[in-house]
Amino acid sequence: MTVSPGLLAEAIDVSAAGASGGVAASAPGGRTALLRGEAGRTLALFALLALVLAVVTPANSAYDGPLRLARELASGRTYLPEFYPWIEMYRHDGRDYLAYPPMVSMVLVPWVLVTGGKGGQPPFNSLLIFGSAILLFRMVRRLDGMRALAPYAAVAYVLGTPVLYSAWAGNTWLLMHSEGNFFLLLALMLALARGRWLLAGLSFMTAVQTRYVLALAGPVFAFVLVSRAYQQRSVGVFLRGGAAFAFGALPPLAAALVFQWWTLGDALMSPYMAGWNQWGLRGPQFGLQYLPMNWPVYTYLHPELVPEFPWLRFHPAGQSPFVMSPFFLGVFLLDLRRGYVRMLLPSLVAMQCFYLVYFGSGFAQYGARYAQDFYPLLLPVALSAFARPGHGWWVALRSLLALALALNVYGVYVMSLTSGPR
Repeated sequence: MTVSPGLLAEAIDVSAAGASGGVAASAPGGRTALLRGEAGRTLALFALLALVLAVVTPANSAYDGPLRLARELASGRTYLPEFYPWIEMYRHDGRDYLAYPPMVSMVLVPWVLVTGGKGGQPPFNSLLIFGSAILLFRMVRRLDGMRALAPYAAVAYVLGTPVLYSAWAGNTWLLMHSEGNFFLLLALMLALARGRWLLAGLSFMTAVQTRYVLALAGPVFAFVLVSRAYQQRSVGVFLRGGAAFAFGALPPLAAALVFQWWTLGDALMSPYMAGWNQWGLRGPQFGLQYLPMNWPVYTYLHPELVPEFPWLRFHPAGQSPFVMSPFFLGVFLLDLRRGYVRMLLPSLVAMQCFYLVYFGSGFAQYGARYAQDFYPLLLPVALSAFARPGHGWWVALRSLLALALALNVYGVYVMSLTSGPR
């Protein structure tokens, strides 16, 4: 896979220029031409991202447990026909179940129906990644003072993070993060841009039921509601929006709880817990004793330099998000003057703290796969640093993004040489 840096830089720059209104249009005709030009450049940018994803995405993955269960769900069964030793599973009442949240497979059922059960899991994963890039682009355009950075956000997400590796691998563990990202971004868009609180609640709970940690993003929606109610001087805005959001969250929550009750006899017993109990995993899930193990993954772990080709080795313990995607360093220079930063930051901090004291670090992994859960919050917050006035901020962003792109594209190439089955 090759990506021309010049072509990509040109696509980003012209799209950003259009987004920021870099050309003055004094007449209605000029304004129309400007908007058409901006739309064309944006389409070209996403066509390029789609091409890259198409090139790196395999047709199938050996680790496709969620897809296998989705096929069974489409046929009216809640279990797999046999126990696959290479997939994380457990047995209950003589049946074989997947040890992952049921929503992970439920959202795959439409894909199974559309493709007649023949569509692979990696293409679905990459479609989610592409959809997330579109949602992120649209969301960033609507944030305070961030419109010109929307093309950078989309490129950073797809090519400048381990999300590119996710597209290349398409396995079970990465699919769950892609699902969580897509539905969280969809919920944020519905709330921020549309005020569609019923659908926002539906999307948010779907995200939560694929990655439980995303429940910590709930305060974001409360802050948005409070802000809207304050702007309109109406408590009713908050109450109506909050009620619609809560009502919309009920169907995906009910679907997961009913599935757990039907298969395990306990609505509150998640497949994770059932699997851990059967595998003999004991002890607290959270504790400060896990901090020394997790701290390096999120702060300084980096690819190992080796003296021979391919020159880099990506240890399965993982690599820091700030190494693999150095533009995330902007989070330490974030612009608190922007309202959206103050709304996103508490949940972002809570998610990172959650994983710092969690009993697992994501091993084996490329990058820090758990960190992908909070990319929808981390990216806009980090990019706020580079939205400040001054040419130097733009130079810094482009330089860090170019470094991230080079590292992740080359990293996927290295992994393709050294990894086993995907």
